[in-house]
Amino acid sequence: MQEELAANNPENAINSAQARKESNRLTFLEAMMETVPVGVVMADGEGQIIYGNSHVEKMVRHPVFLSENADAYGEWISFHEDGRQVEAHEYPLARVIIDKEDHSEIDVNYQRGDGTFFWMRIICEPVLDGSGQRIGATVALIDIDEERRLRDAQNILIAELNHRVKNAFSVVKSIVSQSLRKMRVQIGLRETIDQRLNAYAVAHSKLVGTTWDRADIGAVAADVLDPIGGGRIIMTGPEVEIPSRQALAFSMAFYELATNAMKYGALSVPGGRVNLSWELTKAPDGSTFELHWIETGGPAAEKPAETGFGSVITGRALQMETGGEIEASFDPDGYKWHLWMPQQTEDFSKK
Repeated sequence: MQEELAANNPENAINSAQARKESNRLTFLEAMMETVPVGVVMADGEGQIIYGNSHVEKMVRHPVFLSENADAYGEWISFHEDGRQVEAHEYPLARVIIDKEDHSEIDVNYQRGDGTFFWMRIICEPVLDGSGQRIGATVALIDIDEERRLRDAQNILIAELNHRVKNAFSVVKSIVSQSLRKMRVQIGLRETIDQRLNAYAVAHSKLVGTTWDRADIGAVAADVLDPIGGGRIIMTGPEVEIPSRQALAFSMAFYELATNAMKYGALSVPGGRVNLSWELTKAPDGSTFELHWIETGGPAAEKPAETGFGSVITGRALQMETGGEIEASFDPDGYKWHLWMPQQTEDFSKK
């Protein structure tokens, strides 16, 4: 009968086809919500939860709470990392509905319906109608329990590695110190070697305490130079990340440059200064990193008669590690040192 009416009334046929199309879209939407591997929660413009897919219940092990408004979100029991319970207004859904935020997320330790806990990331964004008005919000619930376990395990391994590296350096220092004493080497030389080993140990420890694979050149420079320069080494440049193996090489180079400036260069006199600057030049065929060490206000720089350990570290060793070019000049107004290198995007620390 409906088909006959539709055939006799073209407008009814169009409305019927449109209704089937909308029904199919809803069916596909519902199927998609049940297929995605994350929990999905929806709320209306007043903050009442009106929908939660089946994955939500699998994760939290209790029925979806159809909280009436933002004040009722406290029935979803979870805790911050410090053990404090998450309050209703702290949930991303409340912040989007009540505070009108455009995006909100939080990681919580959620208490499941069976009393167990797991780490969950909650992400919320508003839903807008055709005119741009907020009509509700959607929430994604993501199980990050395994991610947190891996992170905690990694932190434990990093701490253990850092501890062993420190012990290894202590043993090396002891062996070197005893060997040099038996050889009746001058005390000044023993102290210099000790200081270099300490500088390398500190640089390594700093890197182990970070993301390990890469480091910001400015942070590397500051860690080494601030304690030595006493505010007389001025550092300027953009944030540039380098692989950790290069960071270790730069740490040693900065140490040698600074100690040399303290002994013979600009930092050996009260009015001397060092300007350390760097820039990144981007080009279609690759980016180039440049770094400049300029000493001013000190004695005239004199080229040493022999190539020492410091020159090797700031020259050939750093060139081999970075694949760059280094130029040093001993000028009447002070020592100048420049480095040009291709910016490395590869993680050399994992080679």
